[in-house]
Amino acid sequence: MWRDEDVDAALAAAPDYCGFVVDFPKSHRSVTPERAIELGRALAGSGIVRVGVFVDADPETIELLVLAEAIDAVQLHGHEDAAYVRDLRELLDTTPLGRKARIIQAFRVTCAADHAAADLAAAEKSPADLVLLDNGQGTGEAFDWSLLADGAPTRPARPFMLAGGLTPQNVAEAIAVTHPYAVDMSSGIESAGAAGAPQKDPQKMIDAVAAVRAAGKE
Repeated sequence: MWRDEDVDAALAAAPDYCGFVVDFPKSHRSVTPERAIELGRALAGSGIVRVGVFVDADPETIELLVLAEAIDAVQLHGHEDAAYVRDLRELLDTTPLGRKARIIQAFRVTCAADHAAADLAAAEKSPADLVLLDNGQGTGEAFDWSLLADGAPTRPARPFMLAGGLTPQNVAEAIAVTHPYAVDMSSGIESAGAAGAPQKDPQKMIDAVAAVRAAGKE
């Protein structure tokens, strides 16, 4: 889970986005909605887009964090369908704050080529503002990036975020192959803490941001 020092590390690294897994106990990164509000407010004014990551969450919980000005974007990483996304958009659009919040929907891209094509076609049709393509729900493994290469028939026509197995060492290659709108790292910027549990690694965070920005200039 996020510690106060992790917020300091994020501020020092200055990524474009910073995400919190909210109310999903299966993840060691999960924080309560109350803690997410604290973390989000600690990043307020930094210029970092604060993202709440939710898994099949009650839409009212998401709305609460948006209205508390704790998050600027919503990432859906569960079994949410198009109807859920549209209903959430309608709910958030009832307030000026909510209308500003972008909705990002994650899609798992499986390894088998025929299944991957179907996964990417589904992402193409999502009513979300932006889609995120991942190997799975926090697996920390990459999928076949060539599926997203320029000219590949499976590459979505819409902008996408890339996730899954990204590290400061391989993210430049991933960007060169896929040309994503943005990248999402989690396990790749963690190291084992004193108790053995993964924790955010300040140096890896800095290295990751530097690698992404250098790759963007090439």
